[in-house]
Amino acid sequence: MSRIEQFREKLKERNLDGFVLYNMESSNRSSSWYLSGFSGSFSVLIITPKSEYIVTDSRYFTQVEMESKFKLIPYKNGDELKDIIKAALLDDGANHVGFEEETISFGLYKRVFSHLGVELEPADSILKDMRMVKTADEVEKIKAAVKVAEDALTETLNFIRPGRTEEEICATLEYEIRKRGGYLAFETIVGSGPRSAIVHGRPSKRKLQTGEFLLIDYGARVDGYNSDITRTYSIGNATDEMIKVYETVLKAQTEAKRAAKAGVIGSYLHELAASIIEEAGYGDYFGHGLGHSLGMDTHDGQGLSPKNSAPIPAGAVITVEPGIYLPGKFGVRIEDDCYFRENGIDVLTNLDRELKIL
Repeated sequence: MSRIEQFREKLKERNLDGFVLYNMESSNRSSSWYLSGFSGSFSVLIITPKSEYIVTDSRYFTQVEMESKFKLIPYKNGDELKDIIKAALLDDGANHVGFEEETISFGLYKRVFSHLGVELEPADSILKDMRMVKTADEVEKIKAAVKVAEDALTETLNFIRPGRTEEEICATLEYEIRKRGGYLAFETIVGSGPRSAIVHGRPSKRKLQTGEFLLIDYGARVDGYNSDITRTYSIGNATDEMIKVYETVLKAQTEAKRAAKAGVIGSYLHELAASIIEEAGYGDYFGHGLGHSLGMDTHDGQGLSPKNSAPIPAGAVITVEPGIYLPGKFGVRIEDDCYFRENGIDVLTNLDRELKIL
């Protein structure tokens, strides 16, 4: 069954006979790309009982023809978007129409969606659930993104030494990703010394010093799919406290991965890792979720959040990334990308996890 056929089956299960998906300046590009094949920054997908349409402007007419089987409805200056969508829905007999309320603003709803003349129903979960379960082809694309990222970091490690700045390391890593044909999955995180305790710290002009940690959280995007990897390194020999924290984080990640498999409750794995960190005396210093779903977006759905009481489906790719962050001292995070199957997980990332001294 094709992706659009699967999507139509999901619509029937919800008693929906139509769907509208809005993507402006890449606000919902991933879902638009996932469903239609079109990877541009502006699109409105319209699913009716009779056909599938894509509305976009002249920047993308040729690209739509190359990437998508959806029927193009040209959008020109002066056109009212609400009139185009309304006509397509009503002409094809779509009366009960789903849309994604979480990806549009209240202003857009008032200007466009409230004027469509159909019964609207929020249906965000349809594409969310579909996108969370990866096909074999999607997993291969994530693996390709992992390889680009890991090869790039392996090369960058040769550049890292005391005196280099966080910004220089970041620039080198990002160049190595681009040189290998990848794009950035998200804004690269590089933090050294006390700045490694900033969970999402942007790289600064701070120079690396001997006897401190360097935390790098980064990813590559290849063919629309992302990797997300974190490694923490010691610049020169680590102190006993640094080693203890690192080994605690590694143990938490190892045990969580050992217990991970399809069907496990997301919050259970989080609590398992958190309990190990708590027992080591660092419970107050692990404040984020254990992991998130990964795919066309770096946060692609439900994951290993303490708030997620749902079972993880077979086919999900989810990060496992415990961390300990001691303000004013240092932080440690280790992150792998994991494919969940019935009897366990396949760890897609391959970089060493043991403490590495640079």
